[in-house]
Amino acid sequence: MQEVAERTGGQVNLSPSTLYSAIKRLLEEGLIQELEERPDPAHDDERRRYCRLTKAGRRAAIDEARQLEKLLSDARSSGLVPKRV
Repeated sequence: MQEVAERTGGQVNLSPSTLYSAIKRLLEEGLIQELEERPDPAHDDERRRYCRLTKAGRRAAIDEARQLEKLLSDARSSGLVPKRV
């Protein structure tokens, strides 16, 4: 939640319920998987869950990034967003 807030300059603040609902959905859809291995116990919190993208999740993320790239290109072409210099 903190990382999302930092990355978006505070424009997006996730609540715990929003975050955990998204994690549950991503697990159910096979886009992420929960890891069995844990970091050094001195740097771990038993409540924390560790996940990684699956191959399907990586493909979905790439597809989404390409779609966003196309939308941005269309917005630039139509003058909604300034073209890069």
